[in-house]
Order: sequence, then structure tokens, then C-alpha cells
Amino acid sequence: MKFINGVKDFFSRNTGWKIASIVIAVFMWFVVMNTLNPAETKTFSVSISLLNEQSLAENGFALLNTADIMERRIEVKVKGTRAALDELSRQKDTALRANLDFNQINAENIVDTPQNIAMNISPTIDGIYLYSYEVVSFSPSFVNVVFDSSKSGDLKLETSFTGKLEDGYSAAVETLDIDTVTVYGPATEFANVDKVIAEINLDKKTEDFQTELHPVVYSKAGQPMPNFIVSPPGIIARVSVKYTKNIEVVKPATTGIISSELVLKSIDWSPKVVELTGEKDVLDSISPIVLPSIELDKLVGSDIRTYEITDFIKDERVSLKSNSPRVITVTIEVSGKDGKNITLAADEITVTGLKDGLKAQFPSQVVFTVFGDPEALAKTTNASLAPSVDLSEIQEGATEVPLNITLPEGVEVRGETKIYVFVTKGTQPTTESVVETVTEPTTAAAATTTEEVVEEETEAPEPNEEDTTKEEETDIIEEPVVEEKEN
Repeated sequence: MKFINGVKDFFSRNTGWKIASIVIAVFMWFVVMNTLNPAETKTFSVSISLLNEQSLAENGFALLNTADIMERRIEVKVKGTRAALDELSRQKDTALRANLDFNQINAENIVDTPQNIAMNISPTIDGIYLYSYEVVSFSPSFVNVVFDSSKSGDLKLETSFTGKLEDGYSAAVETLDIDTVTVYGPATEFANVDKVIAEINLDKKTEDFQTELHPVVYSKAGQPMPNFIVSPPGIIARVSVKYTKNIEVVKPATTGIISSELVLKSIDWSPKVVELTGEKDVLDSISPIVLPSIELDKLVGSDIRTYEITDFIKDERVSLKSNSPRVITVTIEVSGKDGKNITLAADEITVTGLKDGLKAQFPSQVVFTVFGDPEALAKTTNASLAPSVDLSEIQEGATEVPLNITLPEGVEVRGETKIYVFVTKGTQPTTESVVETVTEPTTAAAATTTEEVVEEETEAPEPNEEDTTKEEETDIIEEPVVEEKEN
């Protein structure tokens, strides 16, 4: 209690002397500061700030040389104490301005457009209250401004992201104060206006945030158009930032066997990955999406199937990333098989396993049909088939043996392909054609006419027992029996 009473007595007694002491102390502080820290001058280079552009548009005018004005630098000489000038140097970009105020324009002075007018510059120092300053001089004191008549129009506001999010995160604009803005600019340039874009900086963002956007008008060539202004100049956007993970979509498996009349050309699916957002631990627990199998034996042609992604993602804590696909599309491409006739000459058939002391004779031609995908058939040639016969188990006489061929993927021969061969004693000559045979495939898709042409050209042998045998064997060649095989 005594302490409180003592404080009251201190402030209530000799009040005049106490106030006088404070005033003298402040005065002495200024004297000391001006003595120890005298005023100096310093020159600053600043860009021009445009004020009240909206009033310019309201009077029906627009600038034609905005870029030139903004590139100009104004040299401003400021007087102040060393401490004050140091502080101004630190805050120069926001505190020191060289203003070009369009409220000084008298619309009546602009008779015709385009028109060039000299406008005064007005430097100001704002936001630093601890120190005092004096603008000693500035140069240039005015700039030339080129005016044009104004034109306006409404455009939809677009947004784009700049900067980089933290790894694993994605962003989306949730709301905008407005999505349509009014554009003002020179009438002579208005036809070149394309769009209005506001950029959103995402650097190091990991959670939802709100920001003020400053839209910019762009030309059809994708360049900023500085002579145009946007109303309103500032728009509030709310941006959602979520953790994102790509979940693989697995290629559909196949079951069964496709019809022998069809060729499965391809199975494609899109998208290959699905972008999901949510909590990191939840997303890390989600498995790849497995699509339903394709039953090949039920295919009758090409098919397109769609699946809702949400049918595979049941967790309510997870959602699809904004603007990502909502369905998975599976495209099954199927085509019918074509037929292609293959004609092999006797000298194209390789003989293996023929015993010593024997020789073999073949038809001059062997014709059969292969079936398959048109692209695969186009690549099927006599050489690629590598035709051959194995005669290791064959004795003398006329017989039918399998024709071995190598078929490319997607190509088949229906049924068994055989060839007649006539084996006799002697040395295997260079290919000797004795019979011309065209086999008839049994399918309607590639039916060909079966023909047998018997040709025999031999020298008249000396009449002996061996010749008699030769005649009997020749009879077999002259009347071959061709069996028709059903595929």
C-alpha cells in the first residue's frame, strides 16, 4: 500500500517540472543525433508505379506504351540521416515509389488517338515512420505516355501453377471469388487478346491455402499484353493440397481359347495408372487395380469395355485426383483369319535322313493354304517356312510323308500337310520333278482346285529285269492317289 501511495505522490508532485524535463531530454536527443549522425543525401534508382489505371479505362482510354514506361528508371535523390538512408535502402522496393498518377489526366485534352502526352512523375516515401526524409530532386521528372481509345470485354479466368510442391503432393483450385473478369485495353490491340491467366505459386506447400491472384492478359501468340488491365485486379483463390499416389492398373488376364476363325490382335487399357489423393498411410496400403479377366472363347469380334474406378477403390478416405479419368477403358481388337496359298517348287524342299544308295523324287509343285492375321500372312514367305521332309524311315517305293514347315506366330495350317515322294535306288540327283500336284484345302475360305498332272520323261532302258521293275514303279507315279483331308 505504501508503494502505491509513493507512486501516486511521484506523479502528482511537481508535474510541471517533470514535463519540462521530458521535453528537454527529447530536444537534447535530437541535438545529439544531428550532431553525431548528420543528414546526408543518397540517390536511388526506382521503377515507375502506375496509379489509378482504372480511372483511365473509365474515361475511355488505354495505354499503348506500358512496357516502355515500366522499363524507365527514375533517379531519386533523398536527404536523411545515415541511419534513415540505410533503412530506406533496405525497404526501397516497397517504400520508395515514383508514381505516375492517371487521375491527373484531363480527358478533354485527349482530342484524337493515338496521342502522346507528357505526364509528371511524383516520388513518395511511405511505410517508414521512425525516420524523416526529404526528396531533394528526381530525374526525369516526366514521361511520355501514348494514349489510345479503350475497348473492353469479358473473359473466363484461367489458372496455372508455378513452383514445386513437396514430393508426393498435388494441388487443385477449389474455389475462386469470380471466374469471369473484364479486360480493358487499346482498341487497336484488342483483336489479338486470347486469354486471361492467373498464376498460383505452389513452392513447398503441403496443406490447403488461400492466396490473392493477379490476372495477366495473354495474346494469341502466348505473350503477355502489358497494355491491358483486368478488373478486378485481385482475386482470392482457395487451393487444395493433397498427398497423391499413382496406383497401377494391371493388364486384364485372359482365359479360354479364341475361336479358330479369329485372331486376337491386341488388348489395350487406359489409363495405365490412377492418381489418388488422401492420407499417406492409407494410400500406401492400397494394392494395384486388377481388372476382370477376358474370356477369349466368348469373343465374337472386337470389343470395348469400361469400368468405374470407384468400383475398385472402396476406402472413403481416398479420392480420385481432380480432373483425372473416372473410368478405365479396355479395348480388345479381334480380326478374322485370312487364307494365303503357298506354292512350293520341288527344289525349295530340303531332304533329310535319306539313306545312302537311294534317291527321291517329288512333285514339281506342292500347293497348300495357310491361315492367320493379315499382317502375319504378309510376312509369310516360302523361305520363312523352311520346308523339309524327313526320309530316314522311308524305303524304296512311292509313299506320302509329312511336309515340315516353320510357321510364324499368328499363322496356322489346318490339318496335316503331306507330300508324295518316290524313292528308288541310285544317287540322289539335283531335284527331279516328276509330278505336279496341287492339294485342295477343305475349308471354304481358301478352297483351291486339286489337279494332278502326270509327266514322265525317261530314256528307253535296255530290256532287263531291272527295267521291268522300273516300269512298275513308273506306273505308280503316273497314277498317284491323292486323298482329300478334312480339316
